[in-house]
Amino acid sequence: MGTPCRLAVGIALGFVALAAAQESPYGRATTLPTTELHAGLPDYTPPELLRPPPAGIDDSGPPMGGFYAAVEFLYLTPRERGLDFAVVDPRNDLVPAGTVQTLNYRPNVAVRGSIAYALPGRGWDLGFTYTYFTARDEFGVAAPDGGLLYPTLTRAGLTDEAGAASAHAHLTLNIYDVTAGRTWEPDEFSRLRLFGGVRVATVHQAFDAGYVGRDADAAFVDTKQGWTGTGPLFGAETWCQVGGGFGLFGRATGALLTGTMTSPFTETNNAGATVYTDLRDKYALTVPMVTLAVGVSYEYRGLFIRAGYEVTQFFSLFERPAFVDSFAEGKFVRQPSNLALDGLFVQMGLTF
Repeated sequence: MGTPCRLAVGIALGFVALAAAQESPYGRATTLPTTELHAGLPDYTPPELLRPPPAGIDDSGPPMGGFYAAVEFLYLTPRERGLDFAVVDPRNDLVPAGTVQTLNYRPNVAVRGSIAYALPGRGWDLGFTYTYFTARDEFGVAAPDGGLLYPTLTRAGLTDEAGAASAHAHLTLNIYDVTAGRTWEPDEFSRLRLFGGVRVATVHQAFDAGYVGRDADAAFVDTKQGWTGTGPLFGAETWCQVGGGFGLFGRATGALLTGTMTSPFTETNNAGATVYTDLRDKYALTVPMVTLAVGVSYEYRGLFIRAGYEVTQFFSLFERPAFVDSFAEGKFVRQPSNLALDGLFVQMGLTF
């Protein structure tokens, strides 16, 4: 490199050093912080990144525990197959034909209450739930002109025909649950809870029918069934946020309950003067039980409201004795039937 080139490079480096060391009227020039460079400019950060974490999620430490309480109103319809009491035959021609008359429980309101405590830090909770429901139905029917009734509850060969019949049924259900559960929140839009525990259920049903006319002289059949079952309970509940505090949820519960069924059965005629049957039946019974529920929910701070549809099934819960032979008087069979309850529900709860 020639002397003129070296001289030009030296002059340029001198100017660079002078500019770096030059002071402004307010002192030596410095680099402004990033915050000062962005002052006055609009912030285009997405709103969802600026929101505080949702309730129950705290990045600074484990969530605190607390109590939870809820009350639930259900409008349920019980459904059972074993409530028939007569067959209406329009013709008296020794050929059984016609329509089976059976009771159908009317819908009624059930009440369910829950209280639980969420343990701090781990997502575990301990709780107790009680459910109460009762329903009834009654109905009467008379034989048409030229026809007759065939009673379906009486012993064969005794009260086989009647001119009129009426029946009444009453159902009462109590369910007690003690549970322990754990909740996971994979993200701020979903929640999953698994739980298990012990369930105790008591079911009482009274079913009776009266018959008059032809073979029946104020004949009466009275059957009562009472059962208390205890066993393990397990289930899962999931929730998914839709937006604005609204969400969708689903719940599945199963139980296997073992207990003792008592089932007295009495049949009389001649206004109670003649006893045809006086049976005392008692036996062990294990009943599977399943409940499914789906619906929508709304949550705001510690308050929540849920509404949806629920169905519960007791498998082979009732077993009515039926005498089947007019020559061998003591021969009988048990006729099993399920109990199902389905309907709408509204639940209101509070965490505190």
